[in-house]
Amino acid sequence: MSRTKPDTGETKMIVYGHDFCSQARGLIHVLNRHEIDYEYRDVVSGKPKWKKELKQLANGNLSVPTVVFPDGVVMVEPWPDQVLEHLGLKEPGFVDKLASWFGKGK
Repeated sequence: MSRTKPDTGETKMIVYGHDFCSQARGLIHVLNRHEIDYEYRDVVSGKPKWKKELKQLANGNLSVPTVVFPDGVVMVEPWPDQVLEHLGLKEPGFVDKLASWFGKGK
């Protein structure tokens, strides 16, 4: 799922995706909600070189979302909570959300 690549000098997180992937759209939604700075690279309608970069990062596949962190860690098809965890953030899990909906702790 995650591995490290050589330092690219990037200071911003890069997210490879496309509009037809619900998992990529969900990740973007979470990143925006947390006001996390990132660069989105659409491998369908964006620059052709982004598709080539993605294939290099994802072992020859066009797996989205793929996230490249400034520290060089690459996550292929991560869930939003995995990305947030790597960034040192935590979002309530499903059980926590259910508990809050039903007034646990009141």
